[in-house]
Amino acid sequence: MFNKRFIFLGIGICFLLSRQICFADGLQKEGIILTEKEVIEIVLKNNYDILSKKEEIKEAQARLEQAWSQVYPYISANANYTRYEDHPFITFENNRGYSFSASQLLFSGGRAVNTINSAHNGLKAIEIGKKELENKIIYNTKQAFYNIILANEFVKIRRETLELSEENLSITKERYNKGEASHYDLLRSDVEVANIKPQLIKAENFLKVSCNFLKVLLGSDPAKEIKVKGEFNYAPEEVDLNKEVNAALERRPVLKEIVLQEKAAKAQTRVALAGYLPQVNLNFTDYANQKESFSVGREKYDDYWIAGITVSMPLFDGFLTHSKVKEANAKERKVRILKDKLIDNVKIEVENTVLDLKAAKSTVESQEENVTRAKEAYQIIRQRYSLGQASQLDLLDAQVASSTAQVNYAQSLYDFIAARAKLSYVVGKGEE
Repeated sequence: MFNKRFIFLGIGICFLLSRQICFADGLQKEGIILTEKEVIEIVLKNNYDILSKKEEIKEAQARLEQAWSQVYPYISANANYTRYEDHPFITFENNRGYSFSASQLLFSGGRAVNTINSAHNGLKAIEIGKKELENKIIYNTKQAFYNIILANEFVKIRRETLELSEENLSITKERYNKGEASHYDLLRSDVEVANIKPQLIKAENFLKVSCNFLKVLLGSDPAKEIKVKGEFNYAPEEVDLNKEVNAALERRPVLKEIVLQEKAAKAQTRVALAGYLPQVNLNFTDYANQKESFSVGREKYDDYWIAGITVSMPLFDGFLTHSKVKEANAKERKVRILKDKLIDNVKIEVENTVLDLKAAKSTVESQEENVTRAKEAYQIIRQRYSLGQASQLDLLDAQVASSTAQVNYAQSLYDFIAARAKLSYVVGKGEE
């Protein structure tokens, strides 16, 4: 009985494992289907630039800790052992001892506090820079995602056009056999089918290239198929340029980052200026030695301590401090210039994006109506052609017009969605 149960259990496990293997093979074959949100989540998790920025933040945190070390006391311990062999004056063989020392900075002319301030602002600048980087990567990811949707639309349009051309070729053959169409009409229909096939191949290639680019962003296996789930949602909205510019100046992470970099540069200038001021340290050392059997002019001792205050005032350092101040001032002015340039660039970037969004909005609205008219016109001409009331040239013109209108409409939708995504990025909204 036990053996039978064991055999049945083994068979059941093998069956379940085979089901899992088949499911995994099917998943690998079919690939994965991702929504826009899922794609962004994966990219933000795996992106190399973001991972590198995280390590840069850790470096900045370490620099801040190093800056704080200046205000803490420096404590050290020392031990010594001296052995004397056949010394002419010292009668004992060895001497053992140890000491503890402590040094505390009391005044540095603002060097320590400004070093901490500079490191703190530098850390905050990098953290905000990470947000700017994430927003940019989100925008680039959305572009890649929308490219696949656009490519799918192009493939769909080209396939439908090819099917219509093949139907028209079939109609032309029937009319030719009846003597209602010329041999030229038959050849022209055949040529039209052949001309559309390369367009379909290009559209399919565009889809593959777009998917491969998204795979790079996702860090996915190039051999694994990727599909996206989504569509172009056209939601027209009124955009006020001044409002968007003000929002960008207030929210854009890169502007906050440059402001913090400016504060850090100012603090570094004050650090350099502290080189002209004195530095005061409190020092304390406690010694403990083995009792000696030889001394000159003093009693034998066991231990003692020394405490004192050291004041160091620079008188001449070969113009080192002067050159450091000049360097710090130049860096501060450089950051200020970059900040002014960045503000102008952000304003222009927002204005151009708003113009692109408005242009795309107008194009979408005009092309949407054009697609409807072009399809209707094609159906009318196709019906007339089948009845011999329209020429083949009319049919081909109507077919090209319908296909072109659909392509233009899909492209205009992409332009609108992409411009809206870019506006979110340049204004600093991110995923809000």
